[in-house]
Amino acid sequence: MFIHHVNDIDWLVITAFEELKTMFIEEAGAIPSCFSSASELSLIDQAKRTYGYLPTLSGVITDTGTFQSQDNEEDLSPQLACLVEGRGRVFIYHDGFVAFVDDEQTFITRMD
Repeated sequence: MFIHHVNDIDWLVITAFEELKTMFIEEAGAIPSCFSSASELSLIDQAKRTYGYLPTLSGVITDTGTFQSQDNEEDLSPQLACLVEGRGRVFIYHDGFVAFVDDEQTFITRMD
């Protein structure tokens, strides 16, 4: 694991092996630059402002960020994660799945 700093947010890049970290970043996709810790909006609202309509998916996000869904053959572990105090958490998985979590709601979508 290592930290990648983008737009005042520390993204935790989760890797199985240090030498594979480049591959893991590419699989997870680019780290979104739309998120900012300086914004007063929650991370969910920041994403909606940037991407517009985000289709929702059914599933559960565990405390560690694992995405569990009946539609998936196996649970998905995040490859990128961030926590912005008071704004929520974002977990990014391979294949474009993204989860936004705050105190009031969990929002799971897929970005192509």
